[in-house]
Amino acid sequence: MSYVFVLTYGIKDGKRAEYLALMKKYRKIMKADPKLFEGMISWRLFEQEYGGVAGTYVEMYEFKSMEDLEKSDLLEHKEFEEFMTEWHKIKDHHTPVTKSIWNTVV
Repeated sequence: MSYVFVLTYGIKDGKRAEYLALMKKYRKIMKADPKLFEGMISWRLFEQEYGGVAGTYVEMYEFKSMEDLEKSDLLEHKEFEEFMTEWHKIKDHHTPVTKSIWNTVV
């Protein structure tokens, strides 16, 4: 069984290119320090096209177990802290951020 942490949010109009560049930087953080992501099976990024709020971004972090999900602590990483500062500048504060955890059933 695996657990998936799902994060949804919007980006300000006109900031898509800046956002995508920032997400490339995020991938570099992931590759530079894989220990931070120990226990994570996969990470996926989607842009919602239809239903709900169009243009919403959806991040999915899949972990082997709930324990691995709980152990992941990116906030302690200096580069991630800088990433979050930049992310907050381009995030659409009128679109809610949602967080949920899913688990596999079958």
